[in-house]
Amino acid sequence: MAQQKLYLKKFYKNKGNLIPIVIFVAAILFVIVMNTRVGAESNFLAMAQDEIKTNKAMRDLNEQTMKELAETEEEKADFKANQDASNIRIQEQERMVSLYKNEDWSEAYKWKIRFLKEAYGTNASEAQFSTELKEAILRQIVVYEKLEKLDIKADQEDLEVQGVTFLYRMLANFFPVLFVIILCFTLNTVFTNRFRNNLDRSLLFPQKYVRGTSERLLFALSIAIFSYVLSGVTAYLSASLLSGAGSLKYPMALNTGSEIVTKPVGELLWQTVCLQILAIVVVILTIDFISKICRRAMPTLFISLLVLATPVLAVGKIEPLNRWAHLLPGSYFNATSICDNTLALLCDNGNITFINGIFVLVATIVVLLVLIYGIDIRRRSMITLGSSIKNSELLNNI
Repeated sequence: MAQQKLYLKKFYKNKGNLIPIVIFVAAILFVIVMNTRVGAESNFLAMAQDEIKTNKAMRDLNEQTMKELAETEEEKADFKANQDASNIRIQEQERMVSLYKNEDWSEAYKWKIRFLKEAYGTNASEAQFSTELKEAILRQIVVYEKLEKLDIKADQEDLEVQGVTFLYRMLANFFPVLFVIILCFTLNTVFTNRFRNNLDRSLLFPQKYVRGTSERLLFALSIAIFSYVLSGVTAYLSASLLSGAGSLKYPMALNTGSEIVTKPVGELLWQTVCLQILAIVVVILTIDFISKICRRAMPTLFISLLVLATPVLAVGKIEPLNRWAHLLPGSYFNATSICDNTLALLCDNGNITFINGIFVLVATIVVLLVLIYGIDIRRRSMITLGSSIKNSELLNNI
């Protein structure tokens, strides 16, 4: 416990260690504020109101065109039919908006699903519409059908503002690269301060090597977990205060390759957290291992960033890696992409799964622990041997 207090005192004394954490929390707050502002212009209600305005404008234009161009009774009848259809659609959309404002979510979604199915049927029969557009409409249909059953408020995909869904999106967007970089900068000094002139001073302390290394790793883990929990709590509370807590049952659309399904955000969250906690342990052990090899702050930081961040960015983008992506620990830093099957589809590798991620990360942790403690044993024994030789020489001289 005394050693942990000493580590904490040194960590706090170096104010530069806290800057990355503060920046990370500030970035989360900035994103939720921007999501709230942008989302207000593009959420369910705003989009419906925009469609009503567009349809009214088209109706007025159609009426003006009819007055100017319609000459025969047949043309006037066609224009009149279009006017009647536009009026009906506007009334239906206004009904949907009214239901949504009155928090009659389920009934509002019934209208929305009907409109989306009509749009999907139209687009599916038109060759000029892209596959991505058709898939996007289908994803909305699947989500709104689930929301209708749950009777809960909708959130906007990729611009979530509710507590639970924003927390999930924050873990998806911030953890794979940014949080890893934050850990590298924050923990670098924790692992390199003990070196002087390429000598690991901790090996000279009158304590077992296992205890010294374990206390250092435990302190780094506590700092990392504290930062992770702090960022998660900040994301959840800030979003909840602005837009409500949301629901753990909220449906998130997943592409299985053959169909689009939904999975509760709560289930995705616990799987994501499991993978990310294991990934944090891998990051800590990797930094410690590299520090033992480099024994200096800057090389340790540079190599740690290279080793930890590069695979995260490369997997799914460099074709030769995709075949072996399920064996790379860095693949599972993209935890949300693992849980929602995105990375497996991107790499065309069905072995990239949550369960396989657990096995790979745990195996990596075991290997790194063996290497870390193995290096300590070797260096400790070399120091002990060196001390014994010097003592023998002194005795012989006497």
